[in-house]
This record gives sequence, structure tokens and C-alpha cells, in this order.
Amino acid sequence: MIRSKFIFFITVLTFSCSLLFSQENEMMMDSIPFGAIIQSELGGKRSKFYGNTRFTLNQAYFSNWISGGESSITGLFGMDYNYNYSDRNGLIWDTNFLLSLGATYIKGNDYTKKTDDRIEINSLIGKQINRLSSYSVYVNLKTQLRPGYNYPLTSGEEFNREKISEFFSPAIIQGGFGLYIKKEPIYWINMSPLAARVIMVNSSYTKNLTEDQKYFGVDPNKVSKFFFGASVTGNIKFNLVTNITLENKFNTYINYLEKTKNIDIDWNMDFRFKVNDKISSNLIIHFIYDDDLIKKLQIREIFGLGINIDL
Repeated sequence: MIRSKFIFFITVLTFSCSLLFSQENEMMMDSIPFGAIIQSELGGKRSKFYGNTRFTLNQAYFSNWISGGESSITGLFGMDYNYNYSDRNGLIWDTNFLLSLGATYIKGNDYTKKTDDRIEINSLIGKQINRLSSYSVYVNLKTQLRPGYNYPLTSGEEFNREKISEFFSPAIIQGGFGLYIKKEPIYWINMSPLAARVIMVNSSYTKNLTEDQKYFGVDPNKVSKFFFGASVTGNIKFNLVTNITLENKFNTYINYLEKTKNIDIDWNMDFRFKVNDKISSNLIIHFIYDDDLIKKLQIREIFGLGINIDL
């Protein structure tokens, strides 16, 4: 009963928003050819490629420093690029590629430890209803590039580290049908009442699990877990004050098949402080709650001063 109510609510919300945006723009668009409306989305262009590459380096050195300290070096590298396409018939294709890598080395440690590792690809194809909204089909992929390790708490035992994750283990693939609302460059939101989701892992991590154990939500001797539900994904970007921009990327997911009351949340806040055209600093605060991965709130925070290259 609860699942049926969720499905009904999300479906009504999606198509109500579609109708609302259609009616809101109908009077404005009546006298404008539909092809001109579509073309105006990219300023008269059919396609647009843009994004940002960031390099950040933090270093500390101590020698005979009586108040204490450990020499260390930390590097962060990030890429966030977009490709947008539209044609006169109302077809749109928006794709985003995100890569974020970071590592730190502390003098005396056996290994360089990663501080960030994230790959995300989001691609959406839509058919425009009007200037702001479209029917959409989307696919999203999230994984990591480098292996992840669990280090023992006892000092001096780093060689006993345990590998707990790697490239495509886990990998989360999500896709569905819905309504896409976009107003460049401020925001876009995609609401999908019909969204499938798969968590994929390497069999080496599940073959030795006991019956009551799971690896990122996947059962023993399995390599994947399937979900079916609804999702709301979006990106909202605005200026807080001069030279300070806040970009919010978020994804929420409701599983119709089980644990309907549990809502998975992935919310990434990126504060960008611009010094000049090439130098800026970033503060990233990232929250994830997904009890299939871990039954705790995940928090990631990164701050750095570095070089930005914009396209």
C-alpha cells in the first residue's frame, strides 16, 4: 500500500510539473516558432562544451621543530566537464563527466593514502515540451578509480592494510524516465517516477561472506543487487556574494521494492572562492546516506587553494 502511494505521488508530481511549465510558457511562446525556441537554448548554437580543471597542492615540512609536527604533502586533482546539444526538433542531449582524485603522504608512513576518489558520468536525452521542460531518459554511473583500504588502528601495522574496494567495485548504475526542467545557467532538475538502479561488485568480495553479511548491499556469492524506484536529481548554482559561488549537486532515490521509507541521499556542496582568473580556492562538503552501502551518514570535506583552468 505504501509503495503504491509513493508511485502515485511521484508520478502525479512529475506530470503536474510538466503541465505547470507548459501552461506558464504557452502564452510567451505562441508567437515564436518552436525551432527558434530550441535554438535559443544554446544562444543560437547546436552544441556547447565547457567545464573546469582544478589542481591543488598542500605541503608542510618540519625539522627539529620542538612544538611538534609531521612533514606531509597532499595533492588534489579535479575535472568537471559538460557537453550540451540541441536541435530544431526539440531533441536535447546533456552529459556531465566528473573526476576527483586526491592523495596525501605523511613522513614515516608506509603508504600514500587517498583523500578523494570519485568518478561520475551523467547523461540525459530529452524531447522538449517547451523552453524549460522536457521528457527525459537518463543514465548515471558512479564508481572510483583507485583501490580503497582499511588501515589498522594500531601504530606501526600499516603493512596489514585490507583492500575493501576498487574500480567498479562498487559501481552504481542508475537510469530511468521522467521530466527534465532546466534553466541555464542557474539550475536543472530531473524527476523520474520510474528509475532502475544496480549496485555491481567484484565476486572476490562476496564469496567469503556469511549469510547475514553484505558487501555494499550485495548478498553473499552475488555480484549485483537490483532496485526499482523513483529518483530526483539536480544541480543548483548561484552566487552567494561577489566571487563566491555555491554549486549544489544532489540525488535522492526511493526504492519501491523494499525499505520504502528509507530515502537515499547524495548531496555535494562546492563553494568556490575566486581570487583571480587563474587562482581560486574550493571548499567541498559531501553528504551521502545509503543504508545499502553503510548504515551511517557519510561525510567528506575537502578545502584547498589551487589553480583553475576554465573552458
